[in-house]
Amino acid sequence: MFKFLTPEKTPHELLPKLFGPLRERYADRPGGYTRVLLIEPLKSDQAPSAILELVDGPKDMRFAMTARTIATTRKAGRPLSEMTERNIEKVTRYRKNGERELQDMVKMMNGVAIGGRDDAVTIPRPRDPRPSKEEDEATE
Repeated sequence: MFKFLTPEKTPHELLPKLFGPLRERYADRPGGYTRVLLIEPLKSDQAPSAILELVDGPKDMRFAMTARTIATTRKAGRPLSEMTERNIEKVTRYRKNGERELQDMVKMMNGVAIGGRDDAVTIPRPRDPRPSKEEDEATE
């Protein structure tokens, strides 16, 4: 939320959204409005980094990842795993028209290729924080 607090968007401009569409989205939800996604460190100091995400929103990462998993699993002709089945339940439970939206996202994911491959989501390897031999020799 803090990254949106710019001179162009003050808290007074954001409050109507908080007490309008966001309140309506989570009115029937008994809790668990946010999700913390741990990510690779963004800076050279290797400090832990995370994304705080509102669940069931239009940019819900688990929703998109579940849709991608369903698309690739179906394309391979394999049955869905227990974990995927649980994720389907989680991402559709409180979302209005959740099952239909998930199927729409799965259809969209069928045409997406990532890194030249259409069978997997690529996850970048973490950078080793230790200096390489070349960097070590350069400092001597």
